[in-house]
Amino acid sequence: MSHINRARNFPFEERDQSDTAEAWYNEPIRSENQRLALENMSLKRLLRENGISWSETSALSLGLPESRAHAGTKRRRLRSSKVQVEQPPLPTLPTEIQLVILEMALTSDHPIVDPMSKLRPGTQTQEEGWRGNQIAIGCLAVCKVYHHEGTRFLWKNNSFVFTSHSALRNFANLSPDFRKNITDVTLRIIATYYDDKMKSHSVTGNVPGQRIKIKCVPRRRENTLSRKGYKSYSWLQLIDFLDALRPPFDPSHPKKQDRPRLFPNLTALRIDFVNFPREYLMYPDHDLHRLAAHDLGCTIDELMLTGLPHDERGRKVMLDLSGMVRDDGLLLKARDTFIQNNGQLRKMDDCEVSPKIVRPWKLVAREMAAARDPAPEVYAHHHHHTHDDPELEATPEVPGHPESMWKKKKTIWKLTPLTRDSSARKWTEFSRTWGSVLEQYDADVDEDDSKEIVCDECGEVHDPLTDHDF
Repeated sequence: MSHINRARNFPFEERDQSDTAEAWYNEPIRSENQRLALENMSLKRLLRENGISWSETSALSLGLPESRAHAGTKRRRLRSSKVQVEQPPLPTLPTEIQLVILEMALTSDHPIVDPMSKLRPGTQTQEEGWRGNQIAIGCLAVCKVYHHEGTRFLWKNNSFVFTSHSALRNFANLSPDFRKNITDVTLRIIATYYDDKMKSHSVTGNVPGQRIKIKCVPRRRENTLSRKGYKSYSWLQLIDFLDALRPPFDPSHPKKQDRPRLFPNLTALRIDFVNFPREYLMYPDHDLHRLAAHDLGCTIDELMLTGLPHDERGRKVMLDLSGMVRDDGLLLKARDTFIQNNGQLRKMDDCEVSPKIVRPWKLVAREMAAARDPAPEVYAHHHHHTHDDPELEATPEVPGHPESMWKKKKTIWKLTPLTRDSSARKWTEFSRTWGSVLEQYDADVDEDDSKEIVCDECGEVHDPLTDHDF
């Protein structure tokens, strides 16, 4: 009985209807269209009250001849043409110096949170809130030249953090010419919890001995058949983020070409999971694998995951998200970057990262397949392989790495960050077969282990990392 009562305190995964309706109501294009419609109505009313028509049809409806309807406009146009407007003095600095100043004014030292969207409470730390505006956005309103050049600097020189999938979808309104220059993006996914009863929930964090006090969003207990009680918006929120990364609709895009993704040249993605406790959430939906491993599969070179729960659910999410990384790409895992305790976001101390290489055995498999003649017979009951998958381009090798001390073992070098939040990197050597980090050279284990990952049934190579801890 105690186990059943404890299980009832677990949240049920569901999208909140109130938040969905609010996001639709605050959608920027819809809000802007509503504001322009109200402004247009007020301007038409002002013209009508002064006996001025805005079209021939309205002039006839008011009983005014066309010449009278537009007479006032013509007189004002002639009168305004005679007014001599004194032009302000032009800048005297050389153009190159003006562009350098403009670029510095529109480049921030810190990531910009939720660009083109309204900030939500609880998604920024106290330090981020104190920073205020980090760029001189008013420079874009000086003239057309400043607006054109400054917009290019703004989207090319800054890094961005998205805390909601709505802010990510609003980014699709930006021209593809600017979106294609963004190569590094951070997603800050904060799990949200709802309850129709005034209860406090304290859960165990991913750090030993850590307790997180969850501040639930109160919801009225409606007299409907909808699910009631304690609910969470965690894995479904991740799915909504990934769905927003898919190719947006562009009417000018040629139909015979592949549609570009939201960030066509995205190479590095970081996902910070906030308030995802271990052994607490439900298993993610199947759409996560479809989006990560198929719709967005093999599209980035590096993926960093922080704050994933240390349980089977977190491991499944990590394996699904690793499908986004290209062959020979880098997958990084670290502890929580942020903790939202009682509604306040707090940044955790820096820590080390655990790196691995995604599917490095593909090159080993191709080499073994080329050396075999003839190819081994595939058993009819063996269904591990799909031979209709296209050959996608692997992550390019970074030049300048040190010489390997391993004589027989196949290895691969990558630049890995020193810590979770550090921009400095170091050379790290990985096993080409297993994708794990190789420590100090040991002559006793220096051997070719490619045959260890060959399937006994079909003679081909499977992913050896599926059944190994990371």
